[in-house]
Amino acid sequence: MTGTVGERVDGTVGGPAGAPAGGSTGWSVPQRVEVDGEVVVVARAWPGKEKDGVARVTVEGRDLHGRLRAGSLRQDGRVRLLPAGVDPALPALERLAPEGELLVHRAGRRAVLRHTGGYTKVVRPGRSAAVVAAASTGGTLAAAAGLAAPQVVHHDPEQAAVTLSVLPGRPVHELAAGRDWERIWTTWASAWVRLQGLDEGAVGVNGSAGAPLTEPARDGAAGLARHTAEDEAGVVGRWADQALTAGLLPAVWGERAGAVAARLRDAGDPERMVPTHRDLHDKQLLWDGDTLGVLDLDTACVADPALDPANLAVHADLRRAQGIWSTSAASAVEVSAEVVARVAQVDEERWGTAQLATVVRLACVYAFRPAWRDVVLAWAEQRWEGLAA
Repeated sequence: MTGTVGERVDGTVGGPAGAPAGGSTGWSVPQRVEVDGEVVVVARAWPGKEKDGVARVTVEGRDLHGRLRAGSLRQDGRVRLLPAGVDPALPALERLAPEGELLVHRAGRRAVLRHTGGYTKVVRPGRSAAVVAAASTGGTLAAAAGLAAPQVVHHDPEQAAVTLSVLPGRPVHELAAGRDWERIWTTWASAWVRLQGLDEGAVGVNGSAGAPLTEPARDGAAGLARHTAEDEAGVVGRWADQALTAGLLPAVWGERAGAVAARLRDAGDPERMVPTHRDLHDKQLLWDGDTLGVLDLDTACVADPALDPANLAVHADLRRAQGIWSTSAASAVEVSAEVVARVAQVDEERWGTAQLATVVRLACVYAFRPAWRDVVLAWAEQRWEGLAA
């Protein structure tokens, strides 16, 4: 669908917005937005660019025809919706959208389409080469660790589009009640121990695994960027700043983000930096009954060995709080994550700090998402108090 971008003022947002949990500045991303009679139920939202002193939030959701729509919402109530499958900042999207199903559309940033033969990521012009490089290097490391990973099957730099192969299996997120649950997580733990033990010399040209490291991983292992404690402190700080600027987060989380950033900086980088996914959670993993697959390796880097397992463990407890997983299912994931951390000789202080950093980031991320915002902020409050104690 093509067409003009619509814009309206107050009165075009709806759904229970209420007083945000924890006493923030008094507004939250609405459950639905409307422009010229077109209603979109908001499923996800992200920080947008502040302009003219007004905070913006990028929104994504389905319209009443079931089409994925993207747009932006200003704190003063103005709404901007893009036509389905169109984004001026992603010129290839309009051409590619009719050929597949649009799964992700973050306005002005990226889109993902599913079609016969693969998934295509569309990014801003000039950014696709970095996606290819990171996905290729991360995929090689994953294969060396015994994990399946999507392969780059086509790259169109002019269109800023990268097509990746389809992995078999179902998202692990959906399998907590299945009989393979324990096996999935013992498989993951073994694979992640292998992954963290790989460096540039341990991965052959065909992706075969070499010997585990007997010395600290070299910076930039296998061509990956280095993600330092300072970098991680910056990530935590930026998320908090964005959520606070948008008025979506209680002010106490700014203080907590500052405390976590200080702990990260004080701890510094560990002696051993390891290959790391950097956005590892249950929705990034697939299971086909025998093999575990890992998605979205664009963020692959070398980093603190606590980062991936802590992120996964905290996400598991969040799934429990959301009522998606049972307590025992979440515990199985947390135990496996702790095993990986112990093998990597992560000490208690570093492990606790990594978990606190994840709690802050999740509080910030879900502050933008109307369906789960209050549940997640209540959970984050309890989780923070427990870990900080």
